[in-house]
Formats: sequence, C-alpha cells, structure tokens
Amino acid sequence: MKMPNTNSISLNGEWQYITDPNESFTIDDFINGENKKIKFSTIQVPSNWHLQGLINYSGTIWYKKEFLFPDTKKSNDLVILNFKGVDYFTDVWMNWKYLGKHEGYFQPFWFDTSELIKKNDRNILIVKVSSPKEEAGKVWPNKKKLIKGIFNHHDCRPGGWSLERGQDGCTGGIWNDVILNYGYEIYIESIKITPSFNSEQKLGNIQCDIKYTSSLDFPITAEIEFSVQSPSGIKNISHKKNLEILPNKNETTFFLQIKEPLLWWSWDLGKQNLYTLIISSEIFDEQQINFGFREVRLNEKEEFFLNGKRLFLRGTNIIPEQYLSSLTNERITRFVKLIKEANINIVRVHAHINRQELYDELDRNGILVWQDFALQWTYENSPEFTANAIAQIKDMVRILFNHPSIVFWCCHNEPGEQINSLDHYLENTVLSEDSSRIVRTASNYEEHPYDGWYWGVKEHFAAAPMGPLVTEFGAQALPELQTLKKFIPEQKLFPPEKELWEYHNFQFDQTFNIAKVELGNDITSFIQNSQRYQADLLDTAVNFYRRKRFNGITGIFQFMFIDCWPSITWSIVDYYGIKKSGYEALKQVYQPLFISIFLRQNRYYPGKKFHMDIYIINDLHKVFKDARLKFSLDNDRLTVINNLNIDEDEIIKLNNEDLNIFIPQRLSPGIHTLKLTLCCGDNEDELSFNQFDFEIVNEF
Repeated sequence: MKMPNTNSISLNGEWQYITDPNESFTIDDFINGENKKIKFSTIQVPSNWHLQGLINYSGTIWYKKEFLFPDTKKSNDLVILNFKGVDYFTDVWMNWKYLGKHEGYFQPFWFDTSELIKKNDRNILIVKVSSPKEEAGKVWPNKKKLIKGIFNHHDCRPGGWSLERGQDGCTGGIWNDVILNYGYEIYIESIKITPSFNSEQKLGNIQCDIKYTSSLDFPITAEIEFSVQSPSGIKNISHKKNLEILPNKNETTFFLQIKEPLLWWSWDLGKQNLYTLIISSEIFDEQQINFGFREVRLNEKEEFFLNGKRLFLRGTNIIPEQYLSSLTNERITRFVKLIKEANINIVRVHAHINRQELYDELDRNGILVWQDFALQWTYENSPEFTANAIAQIKDMVRILFNHPSIVFWCCHNEPGEQINSLDHYLENTVLSEDSSRIVRTASNYEEHPYDGWYWGVKEHFAAAPMGPLVTEFGAQALPELQTLKKFIPEQKLFPPEKELWEYHNFQFDQTFNIAKVELGNDITSFIQNSQRYQADLLDTAVNFYRRKRFNGITGIFQFMFIDCWPSITWSIVDYYGIKKSGYEALKQVYQPLFISIFLRQNRYYPGKKFHMDIYIINDLHKVFKDARLKFSLDNDRLTVINNLNIDEDEIIKLNNEDLNIFIPQRLSPGIHTLKLTLCCGDNEDELSFNQFDFEIVNEF
C-alpha cells in the first residue's frame, strides 16, 4: 500500500543515541536535556545498529530526534507518527508524553500525535529500542521467546549454533523509515483487497475492506472516488460515491466489478497482470494499492494449481539479507533477476518476513512465494508465547495480504514437537484471516532430505525421498577466493582454521566425513572440489526428482539461494552476488522444458552396450509439435530424432528400444560428453539443452 506522502515529514537522517545495556535510564533522565551526564552520539536512521558501528551489541538504545513542525496544521487535522520497522521492543515519547509500545521486528506501526505536536517549534521524539540476547542454555536456543525467526537463531547467521556467539550480529534498531503524516481528518490504516473471478461470467469481483481513524467527533458524509487502473494503465472503473465516515477507529467495506479481468500468472505460465486500486478524497491522502486476480489450490495429491493450471514448483529458499536496512531497491532488483534467470518459479521466504519492496518486485516478476512465519526451531511452551505468536502471525497475513505472488502461508520451520501444539493454533489463526491461500502447519524434518550432506550419499536421491513437496535439500559450497578473502584472513585460509570458519557457518564434519569433499593441495583446489560437489548433488537430486514429476513429487525447494552475510553455506550465490558452480547447475536442471538423461553401462545386455533413458519434461502449458532431438557424443554428430510431439504439462520417456539410440560399444577411458538439444521450426530454434559428462574408468 502506498503510504500517505502529500503532507509528510521524513524523520530519517541523523539522530542522537545512547546505549543502555543495564537498563539504567528512565525517560526522566532525558527530559529537556537538563541532565548533562548523558552524552549522546550520532547515528543514522534507518539502519540496524550493528551496521552503524555497534558491533554485536544487544540490549537497549535510546534514540532522540529534534525537529520543527510547519505552521500548517488545522485544528481538526491528524498528525500521525509512522514507524515502518523497528527491531524489537519499542517505547515512544513525543514531547515527553508517552505514546505507547510495540513488540516485533517486521510490522509497521503508528501513533496519533495530533494533540502533542508543536507548530513552528522544537519537537522532541524519544524512542527506546530493546533487542536483547536471550539467556544462553536456559532460553536460547531451545526455549526462545523473541519472534525473530532466522534473525536470532539459524545456522546461516553470525555464530550459527554456538552457545557463546550464536546471537552475535544483533539486528536491533530503527531499520526502516520514520515519517510524520499530517493535513487530513482521516488516516487510512490499512486496505485489504480480496479479488475473485468468475470464469463463466467473465467477471472480476473486488471486495475492499478499509480501516481508518478519524479526528472528527461526529459522523460526516464524504465523497470518495474509486478507480481501478488496468495493467496497461487504463482506468477500467472510475466513479464517486458518498460514504458515511464515523468518529474514531472504524472500518468500511465496498465492492467493485471488472469485466473480463486479466489474470496474474507466474512468469512461466503467463503475464503478471497487476491492477491498481486508487482511492481518493478531500479528507484523506490518496491511496494506491496493487493487486492481481489469481486463484491457487493444492489437491489431495498436493499438486499445485494456479488459475486452474497445474504447475510443478521449481523452488529455492531465500534469506536475502541479515540486516533489512541494507536491502536496497537496487539490490532487490538484481537479486530477483538472478532468481528468474535460474528458472525458479517459486521462492520460500525462509523463517522470516522481509520488507515490502521485495514482495513488490516478486509480484512484478511473476515469482510465486511460499511465506514462512518468523519461527525457527523451538520456542517457549507457555500461554503467553502462544498468544504473542498468534497476534504476530495475524500481523503477517494482514500486512502481506494484497501481494498476488504469495500463494502459501507456513506457520513454523522445523518445529519438532511443537507442530502438535503451538502450530495448530497458528494454522487456525491464519485460516481465519485468509482462506484464499494454501496454509501449511509447518515445514518439518520429514520433507527436508539432506542426503549426501547430513547423511548417506547423493545417489540416494534416486528414491526421490520425502515427497511430495520437498521444501529443503542441498549441500554447502565455498564461495570464490575473492569472496573468502573478504572475511577470512590469509593465514587462516588454508588449511581452514576451525573456529573462524565455523563462526562463518562452515560445517567440517559434513564436508569431509559425509560428503567426503577432498581438501586438495591449496585453497583454490578446495574451492573447486567444494563447488563441484554441490553442483553434482543438485544435478543428481533435481534430475531424479523431476523424473518423478507428479508421480510422487509435486514440487522441490533447493536450500538455499544466497548468503545473508559473508559466510560459507548452502547458497549458490555468495553474499556479494558472485555465482557458485551450483547456480549454473540449478539453472540447467530447472529449465521449464528439460531433457533429463539417465545413462548407465549395461553389462548384461548383448554387445555390452550402454543403456540410456531420456525424459523430456514439459512444465509449460504449451504444445511443441514436430520437435527434433539432436545428440552428439564428444562433439561428433550421433543422431537426430525427428517428429517429436510434446504436449503441455507432460513428461515423455524415451529409451534405446524406442528410438534405437546406441552409444558406441567401446569407449576409451576418460571423460566423455553427451550433448542433447531440443529444437523446432524452420530456424531450428533451441527449446532446451542438456549436457551429460560421464567417465569411463576401464574399457569393457
């Protein structure tokens, strides 16, 4: 939703602050600045305080901002103080009067300061922010109370699981904008748009629920103009109506209809048709909200449908940044572009709620979203915590409701036993707020196959484990040397220095004892070995999973896409945006139209020939007629298969007997390369490409 800005004052910029690690100050110590013992420093807002030089600080900070308010306020105008994001506990005073408090890190919140603001005079805003450490061993990590998800407990954040240092890098602070809005009698708190469509009648229905606060002491009738702008920028609807506006906090609902609405699709199924609802009046600031017409469902087989079309989910898990204040629009644009280029059609926002700008970009690019609530592993079992979690998960749904890209809500990541208690309350709460999306109780261990990393070998993916929706799988890989050198000193690069590398999330046991990645003779060799293993695991896993498309597997989510801080994790893109080998591997095997090859030596077949199964996997709702499949072995033309007809949303399996394709009976020892290209049309337009490297150890 567009925040009011016709009459607004940004309070961003330089503030004063003082740390209070022992909670020794009260508001009285700051009144009128008379206490000379308090020596303020300066800090930039918005920003997480860790990024402002308060490295690893946890606890309380008092912020102070002085500003002038213009002499434009009418007697009945509202003056609203908006905080778009503060982490985690917040108390606020304006001109020494207490406004209230807030708990949470992701929610915007506001206060009415109409009676306290001074015109053409010095105003003083005091904000107390507390983001504490939880007592290690007793509370953290297994009985946490703070609802911050991966921001205070995760194996991809500073310190990982370390009891001593696992809460380093605190994300506390005023991390998003602070704005004063004024000049109107009505303040629009929220607008919830519920679109639906009737395909038979070709009608789009829009239910709009508006919550507002009025400064008036009596009801008035106000003229409101409602407009709906089409994806092409044309106003489909524009009309005015009179609405009764009641005093204080209230809400109203209205309905609109659009003929033949254009639907919102994921990028691989269609266009991202976004409508804009525009609401304007003389008594409040104009509001503009984007929304889309789309319908999602999951059937009894857990097959996903978007607007009635079945779609295989090619997903990844994302934690784009440890410090939300530094996730700029420019970085978001680059990040989403990388996701789309990797042929990913859905992201799981892993155990946190991100900033609105990210969801806006995902809406525009047609990337579906599985949205987790900010619960990671286990928490305190108490009525108080349950009530707090219920309140905050409601906030999540209400804040993000208008984004068409969000198609799943998930209440908890890897909750263990709490899936049978806390998470059922959360699931029911989400369903009561939103019945239009798919709601998952949790993403738990039974759908997280880490074969080849935490147990077993990567070849176990042949069994397509833990379906039908696989929400995590993967392996770690080192970033490039230029990245490693930015956070690992030269003398600790090789061999890896255990304490420092583990602090940056590297897992020694899994790397060397389970994955059996070879250290090599130098750091360059180690990087190559590590990245090759991750790429091979992803290639192996996804090939096996996609061959089981809608035959026990309906969607897969690689873990994970990008590092949220300078670290060594399961990412395929490092913190600085440099791709690992795993990125290209995932991009290859996530092609919507994909050729998957299963090649094996058939020692029992007469002539000792190789046996090859070829799967042509079409996730698109598009038919390809008279396609050609070209083969080459070691860059020599092998054969061409003509007249292939590929139906939409289907998988074709071809083998030696079907197509009479044989690789030469004898191949010399060494690495051989098989290339397959699917093309069609007079110009031989390439539809898909795959390359399969295999090794002959001994000639047979």
